[in-house]
Amino acid sequence: MSFLYLIRHGQASFGTDNYDRLSPAGIVQAELLAKYWLRIGMDFDAVYAGEMRRQIDTAAKVLSCYREAGRPVPEMRIVPEFNEYDSRGILKALVRKMAAEDPELQADVSRFYTDKKAFQRVFAKAVLRWIEGGETISGVTSWQDFRTRVARGINQVREENGPGKTVLAFTSGGPISAAFQMATGISDTGTLRIVWHIVNASISTFVYNAEQFSLTSFNTRAHLELARDPALITYR
Repeated sequence: MSFLYLIRHGQASFGTDNYDRLSPAGIVQAELLAKYWLRIGMDFDAVYAGEMRRQIDTAAKVLSCYREAGRPVPEMRIVPEFNEYDSRGILKALVRKMAAEDPELQADVSRFYTDKKAFQRVFAKAVLRWIEGGETISGVTSWQDFRTRVARGINQVREENGPGKTVLAFTSGGPISAAFQMATGISDTGTLRIVWHIVNASISTFVYNAEQFSLTSFNTRAHLELARDPALITYR
């Protein structure tokens, strides 16, 4: 059996002009992950990341910490299949329609980029509509096609890394939830409930061989909790 560790990127820059970059807390989260792994003697045979800046920079920070500690690491490989779904496209297409249908949502929409709780309420409703397939959005991949794309990336990793390997893949909450569904067979709506609980820089671990792909741990965050700073446990 081989191990695949799916790591959610560190906290991105919510409410800024460029969301797709690590916040100061996100950088610290990546460093804490690396230091934890170094402490327990974690080694790995391959490292992957999606194309998004926040995914690549989280991986790069971990690899940099390893190199500074004198530990050899493999080169990062970029796999677009580990990119997040197009949340901006989903929101752009659905928010106004949802607000018109539900006037109580108007207040949350007005605080969309300044209040994380308001954002989450709107975001969750929009993504639920997308996942359930009731909305066809021009230019946005469907949930079913997104799952297929993530599975393709996971299968690429499996094919490139045979038995007895330890592999890291730095990605986002959507691909991790799709992998969770792939391993467990949970429903689409159940998968949505899972994704909201995935902590930045958390680890979800899967084991695989040619026939099986199974979950062994989900959303592990001990490396963050050891810092004893609740501000480092972030979801967005």
